[in-house]
Amino acid sequence: MTTLKQNPVLFGSFFEDYFPTRPLYFPPVNIYENDRGYNIELNVPGIKKEEIKMQVEKGLLIISYDHPQNSEPKTEKFIKKEFSTKSFKRTFSLDDKINSQGIEASLENGILNVHLPLKEESVAPTKIISIK
Repeated sequence: MTTLKQNPVLFGSFFEDYFPTRPLYFPPVNIYENDRGYNIELNVPGIKKEEIKMQVEKGLLIISYDHPQNSEPKTEKFIKKEFSTKSFKRTFSLDDKINSQGIEASLENGILNVHLPLKEESVAPTKIISIK
């Protein structure tokens, strides 16, 4: 049974077609599990931790960033520009086994690390079996 699952995004191309100034962007994510819970890694280079909004609402973990629209005139003349930062919103369903009050996050080297601990009653105790 999967305790954490990503919500599907419906009509993604519809929103991109009708809101071209705010295209949908989903930073790459890694999700892995260990015996104490789940870890989510989001690739968010160039974004400061103060700019990322995280909240738990109605069983959902919502991670978002709203890229400010820059209205200042550009003085640089780019020959090539591949760096970009875009607004995003990622939503993950949280199972009842997740301790939402214990969620912790850190940002290091452009990777947002989010730890989703399991509730204590959900963690199976380790049993040592002696061989006779």
